[in-house]
Amino acid sequence: MTRMLATILLAAATAAAGEALEKAVAAFREGRFEEAAEGAGAVRENDPDYPRARYLAGEIRLALGENAAAESAFRDALEKRPGSEPILTGLGRAQLAQGKDAEALETLEKAVKADAQSARAHAFLGAAQMRTSNGKKGDRALDTAIKLGGNDAEVVRAVVVERVRADDAAAAKRILKAFVAANKASAMGPFLAATIAEHEKAYDEAIAAYEKAIALDPKFLDAHKNLAILCIAQNPLYQNQERTKKALEHFEEYKKLGGRDGRVIEIYETLLQFVSPQGG
Repeated sequence: MTRMLATILLAAATAAAGEALEKAVAAFREGRFEEAAEGAGAVRENDPDYPRARYLAGEIRLALGENAAAESAFRDALEKRPGSEPILTGLGRAQLAQGKDAEALETLEKAVKADAQSARAHAFLGAAQMRTSNGKKGDRALDTAIKLGGNDAEVVRAVVVERVRADDAAAAKRILKAFVAANKASAMGPFLAATIAEHEKAYDEAIAAYEKAIALDPKFLDAHKNLAILCIAQNPLYQNQERTKKALEHFEEYKKLGGRDGRVIEIYETLLQFVSPQGG
């Protein structure tokens, strides 16, 4: 093979990989996770787009509930782009999702140092600080995140969830109210309203809010997941037939959309044993 031919073939392969990655990004944004994963996996390690592909793979795995795989993907990306704030933030999120709070704290401190204007880095750093008994620092980081990115749905989600975890529903409601006022069509608004209602044991209100979020975004994986789990958790011995039916519907939709959280699948399979003819 001549050097010129090799160069042409390499350029063609690189262009193909770039096109596959762009299609994967579009698929991810539209909730077509399997297609997105396939496109991200088509980018090889020697391709310039490899760090982006591995970052995307991390985001896909996080969305699907495969948190250890997400951590691995973000680490691959970080090897190629050390010091990248988005990658560091992704890695920190994956660590938080696995309960590795101390490791996440270290990672997210690096993310904020890499880009002090990143609302997402501050939001998840605040979460890590709150979970490692650094409450005052956590408060400041969460407040900074909202100041920098109060219209970013993922920032607002991270902050509201952390305020709820800290049993500060009043602060969560204030943040959510401001977000909804500027983003009325966002499914994140009712999703977080459901999160708060669930915390306050207003379960019917939470169910209705999750359903509203799904109506706005039928591919909202976590809304299906949370709604299904809620309809089981607040349904002793599966006596509420309406909630049992909703749980089954939304567990099935979660799996159909590609959800792979092992805890969720286990709950679903247990439910099937009870409601199927074989289960009694």
